[in-house]
Amino acid sequence: MLPLTPLDPALSASVSHATAYAGEHFTLPLPSGGLGHGVLLRFDATLFHAGLFAANGIAVPDSVARSVVKRQADFFHGRLAAKLALRTMGVGSDASIGIGDKREPLWPSTIVGSISHTHGVAGAVVAPSGAIRGIGLDIEHVVTTDAAAALRGPVVNASEQAVLDTLFADDPLLGLTIAFSAKESLYKGLFPQVGSFFDFDAAVIEYVDTAARTVRLMLRTTLAPALPAGTCLQVRYDLLSPRLVMTHFA
Repeated sequence: MLPLTPLDPALSASVSHATAYAGEHFTLPLPSGGLGHGVLLRFDATLFHAGLFAANGIAVPDSVARSVVKRQADFFHGRLAAKLALRTMGVGSDASIGIGDKREPLWPSTIVGSISHTHGVAGAVVAPSGAIRGIGLDIEHVVTTDAAAALRGPVVNASEQAVLDTLFADDPLLGLTIAFSAKESLYKGLFPQVGSFFDFDAAVIEYVDTAARTVRLMLRTTLAPALPAGTCLQVRYDLLSPRLVMTHFA
C-alpha cells in the first residue's frame, strides 16, 4: 500500500475553500533517484461552487466554465492538488498550470507533472524536469460490469485478457481497471517525448506482478526515437482503497 500522510496543515490553511476535502501527501521513487511529490484530495463535489477558482488563483478555461458543475469540481480539485504538490517542492503559489492544444497540463519549465481525477478523488504528482522526462498518474474506481464490456477490445487484446484472466481470476474487474489505468499513466508519462496522441494498442501488457504491484508493458510501435518498438516499460499500481486504483509511471 502506498504510504499516505496527512497534508501539511500550513498547506491546507493556504486554501480558500467552502468545499470539504481531505488532503494527503505521498512520494514516489524516481528511476533516476530522488522523489516525486504527490497530493491526493478526497472531496465532496456537492459543496463546490465556481467562486473557488478565483479565490484560489486557479484559472478556469472557457470550456470548463461552460461545463456541468461536476466537471468544474473535478477540474478545480485536480488543479488544486497540482498547486499544493508544487508547493511541497517549493514552487511558489503564483505558478500557473495552463492547458496545451492537446488538452495536456502545461507545467512550469522546471517541473514535470500529471493530474488525475475521478468521482470525488483528485490527485497530482510533480517532479523536477531535470530528473525525468515525464511522469504519469491515473486514479480509477474499479469499473462496473457494463463499463468492462466497453473496455475489452479497445483497451486490451486477447493475449492481454488471457494474462489478466490468469492473475485476476477472483476479481476480473479489478484486473481490467489496473490494465486501463496503467495504459493511461503510460500515455501521460510518455506524452512529453511523443508529443501526440497514441492509442491503447501502442503498448501491450506482458505481465502483472501482483506481489510487487507492477505492470510490465511492451511498445508495439515506435513512438519516438528514444522509444522504439520492443521497449519494455514498467508501471506501478496501488490500491487507495479496495475499489480505488492508482497507477503511476516515471
